[in-house]
Amino acid sequence: MKGKFENVEFQIGIDLFSVFDNFVEVRQRPHDPKPLRERTVRSYKQARDAFQIALRQSTDGLSLKRMVAHVIDEKLKSGTMTATGMNVYIRALNSFFSWCYDMGHLSGPIKIALIEVERRKRPKVLSDDGIQNWKQFRATTLSQLRAQCLALLILDTGLRIEECLGLRETDLDWTGDRLWVKGKGGSNREAPVSTEGRKLLKRYIATTVGFRDERDSFVFSTKSGKPLSYRNSLRDLKAVAKRLNAEWVGWHSFRRTFATAYLKNGGVLTDLQEILGHADTRTTLLYLGKNIDDIVYNHDQRSPLAVSHKRRPKSRAVHGDPLNNVGSALASRFRQRR
Repeated sequence: MKGKFENVEFQIGIDLFSVFDNFVEVRQRPHDPKPLRERTVRSYKQARDAFQIALRQSTDGLSLKRMVAHVIDEKLKSGTMTATGMNVYIRALNSFFSWCYDMGHLSGPIKIALIEVERRKRPKVLSDDGIQNWKQFRATTLSQLRAQCLALLILDTGLRIEECLGLRETDLDWTGDRLWVKGKGGSNREAPVSTEGRKLLKRYIATTVGFRDERDSFVFSTKSGKPLSYRNSLRDLKAVAKRLNAEWVGWHSFRRTFATAYLKNGGVLTDLQEILGHADTRTTLLYLGKNIDDIVYNHDQRSPLAVSHKRRPKSRAVHGDPLNNVGSALASRFRQRR
């Protein structure tokens, strides 16, 4: 604990707790390289409140580190926070301390070590029957229809749920078969949509037009025309899954199902990387979590030695279903929106 933090001094008269609000405000401005999303802002403020005693009473880097460690220990022992949840708060603190150092509030860098946790399990992939159940579901309420459309849109485009919830009607390019997406970290990109996906969106917009009063309104809104929150979208998803008597999966399972099907149906990894909005191909590979069976199969079909045997490749795709073959016809890259 000594050495790295003991010589870090605070700017005279500074109250880190009060400065935290200024940090959050600055990070929400459009000119910030990575403006914070609403959910991130909420978690940052929760982190501020959780560590307010440490932020208010510490006088240097060493006392700050000790007090933060004490808060972490107390919350973990009491069971009010999990290690994973606490790491979210620690990342928020580290981002704040880095900003304080850049602004001259701290004489040196401070970084709190994350708690070691078991690696999170990857989201489940929907089976072909599971996809069919979502396609054939007959919605009777707006919330059910909205959840179904969101699920099928993610299966068709691989968008994150937050990206879907941020879509406005002006982001839909019907002639170009693409969507303008505001992605993670404030980056913008184009995402392709299939013919079936376009029809799905048009039907949904036509059905729910009465809930929107302007052309630039959110595609997925509430009955009062306000944007749908992530929490309410998850509530709707659970309700439909219960009616389908289906195994519970989160929104990310639909995104991973799209990615897995895209490659199995002949898609190119670098194209998938752009569609998903990953900055690095390695993220896409980790995201897919391909098992050894898939690797062995692909190697056996693509090795020059195996190809020389002129064996007919086994078809693993399910034909005749636009959503099961989602994205398989896409071969060109999509440029980043500037």
